[in-house]
Amino acid sequence: MEELELSAAELPEAMRVWLEAQPAVLIAVERLGSDRVLLRPLPEVGPQLVAHARVTLAKYREALMNLT
Repeated sequence: MEELELSAAELPEAMRVWLEAQPAVLIAVERLGSDRVLLRPLPEVGPQLVAHARVTLAKYREALMNLT
């Protein structure tokens, strides 16, 4: 899955207000049905963990490419 970057203007007003109240937040997005989406904050997952995971995945991907 690729990243999705949106302009803040493209977000619903309720989401913009919610995000403005967060200094930094990692969220899980869950589809509840055809017309509902749940955004769940993940306070136990820090930005440092995400950065570390990205570096690890990049190294793993590079190692796999070197095997072929």
